[in-house]
Amino acid sequence: MSSGFASFPQGPLGDFVGKLERELPKLPKQEAKVAQFILLNVQTIGPETGKSLAQRAGVSEITVGRLMRRLGYGGTKHLKQLLREQFTIGGPSISPSADIDSRMSQIMEAELSAVRTVFQQTDNEHWDRARRIVGSASRIYVTGFQSVRGLAEDFARRLSIARPKVQYLSPHDSMLGEWLDSDNSATKHECLVMLDVVPYANEGQALARIAKRQGRSLIVVSDEFCHWSAEIADACLYSPSNTGMFLESTLGINATLALIVDHAANASTGEASKRLASWKKNARSLKLF
Repeated sequence: MSSGFASFPQGPLGDFVGKLERELPKLPKQEAKVAQFILLNVQTIGPETGKSLAQRAGVSEITVGRLMRRLGYGGTKHLKQLLREQFTIGGPSISPSADIDSRMSQIMEAELSAVRTVFQQTDNEHWDRARRIVGSASRIYVTGFQSVRGLAEDFARRLSIARPKVQYLSPHDSMLGEWLDSDNSATKHECLVMLDVVPYANEGQALARIAKRQGRSLIVVSDEFCHWSAEIADACLYSPSNTGMFLESTLGINATLALIVDHAANASTGEASKRLASWKKNARSLKLF
């Protein structure tokens, strides 16, 4: 995977990348050339040998070995081992099992149907409007209530990597201080994405009306029972949730949110990739992973 959280180098390769970043400013010119090549291509270089990496970076194999030893590794053989460990998929394969009891089988089919429904809806007018709004908004606020607040917070974080100026909005915590200085000339370019599921929060509908009154666009992501969003929202994205489990499913809503993030990233692929790279750099600096 060349993008996303899974592209963040883990384990020994992650340690190696961290050392490269720290030492890069102090390296001799030719070794710095190798280090820069690795950092820029860490997700695509594959299980290289020292020789092939040297050819691609435009240096000698000796230079690659010298860099590895400077960083405390055992030459080019150690580099090959690091890359092989990173890009080899280990573990036994998992075979599909027919031993799913009837209830689990019914739930599985209902869950898959919910996701299928989400994808089938992506060419309707509400999705078209949602894509236009997300693509053109100067700022996006995200909020969610009750059991889906966590989903909303996660969505806001992911969307903020795909595009700039995304903020999670918690009316109870901030008392809408973010909207005190709002005027229609600015807010008409802003958007509120709201998550809400049954039983619907009264404050959600009140907040939606405030957003619209102040001139913002409104996208509501909800379940199939939502009775109020069509009256006020610019775009209503629904997902089936009644799949037979103890509580309503959020799988379809997760798929909806993931598709919004994906659209935002694909609308400006170059900028989104830069933002992801910057996020990774900041995460390493903070030693988050």
